[in-house]
Amino acid sequence: MPCDLAADRERDEAGQFLDMYATNHHRKGLTALEEADALFAASANGATRTRIRKATGLGKDDVAFALKAGRITGFAREVAAGFGHSITLEQLGLLAEFEDDTEAVNRIMNDICNGRTGQHAAEKIRQERAEAAEHERLVAQLIADGYTVGEQIPPNAFMLCALLHDGQELTPEAHAACPGRAVYFGPYHELHYCTDPEANGHASRFQPTPLPDLRGDRTEGGAAEPGAGTGPGTTPAPDPQRKLVIEGNRAWTAAANVRKRWLADSLLARRTAPKEAMPFITSQLLTMPAPLRDAITHTARSSHFSEITGGTIKRAETGTWPAGRLPVAILALIAAAYEERMDGDSGRETWRTDRPYPRCPRDDAGAYFRFLHSVGYELSAIEQAVADQVPYTGDQPGGDLAAAGEADGDVTGADSGEPDPGPGAADDEVPDQPGTTTEVA
Repeated sequence: MPCDLAADRERDEAGQFLDMYATNHHRKGLTALEEADALFAASANGATRTRIRKATGLGKDDVAFALKAGRITGFAREVAAGFGHSITLEQLGLLAEFEDDTEAVNRIMNDICNGRTGQHAAEKIRQERAEAAEHERLVAQLIADGYTVGEQIPPNAFMLCALLHDGQELTPEAHAACPGRAVYFGPYHELHYCTDPEANGHASRFQPTPLPDLRGDRTEGGAAEPGAGTGPGTTPAPDPQRKLVIEGNRAWTAAANVRKRWLADSLLARRTAPKEAMPFITSQLLTMPAPLRDAITHTARSSHFSEITGGTIKRAETGTWPAGRLPVAILALIAAAYEERMDGDSGRETWRTDRPYPRCPRDDAGAYFRFLHSVGYELSAIEQAVADQVPYTGDQPGGDLAAAGEADGDVTGADSGEPDPGPGAADDEVPDQPGTTTEVA
């Protein structure tokens, strides 16, 4: 019989790899990459994920990370090998996700080297990729619709916000059939303009016709003098304060995605509440800060509650829970209230110091973030700024964004008005123009 078992094991290549994993994991301590390679080999030889979990004691997520990491090649594999024992299966999974992008691998590697998990860096890369894909889609659609698309406004062109047609403001919709229709994509905004407004019958909204030259002084050769070009017909210069607002809004959205995944996968999936839970819950219910007062009565039925609990907390089932787990349900209600009030365009005002009445006050959000950090959540740079009640100046300390804020921390000037940017433009990605009062979200 023992001989038969040995023969069966010899034919079971997947089982051999699992045996190798179990033996070496305990005796000499495999690196995460070595573990991933062994488990990937077991999977390639027929082991199911269920079998791998039972043989190794790993959770479902770690097995998924390991199987993804086992496919790493090239530069990403070299980076993973260089980390040795100081990288986890989850972090290997991030490197595997972006292995075709050397810059992305470097960004995640640097984040890990700084003692972080790499999750926030990875989420920002995903966000940037999604934005780039949407930009390419929009450009392709505009070109197909007959628009000129460029990254500069030509010398004879004027932005639509500076033009009238038959005495009416010239909107992107009204300009859609004009032969001179064109779109400018700047660093942080999209703007519609006309390539030859005078030939197309448009007039300046600032001066009587014919159109004046509002592009500044020019040399004999037609080139603009240095420093010229402050009129409506010029390509707007990047505004560092606007850059801070736009980058902050992106960082806020990326952080929320990571945070909600962590709530669903870690805190609210626990069988018992952490010891820090009841002091936080008690303080929140006794003080009833604005996010709870405004949202807690309906959060149990909200999409935010379903998202951060994964649908696992239901009123009909909590009656059978042990006492130690019940605070988890209350935490879910509180967390859902905060997530709702910090979500969307209005919710993004929370991180800013120049917004007097955000849906979720900055100090309340700070208390929420400090609690999450105390129970194991890794705060992003923008969440840390809110938790510390200091201005956010960018994800890199001392980086390009640090100079954008005022000395007192207020991002003044970031809400200057701008014209209608046309379809497809984000509310916070259009340039400043004189004479308008549209608010930047």
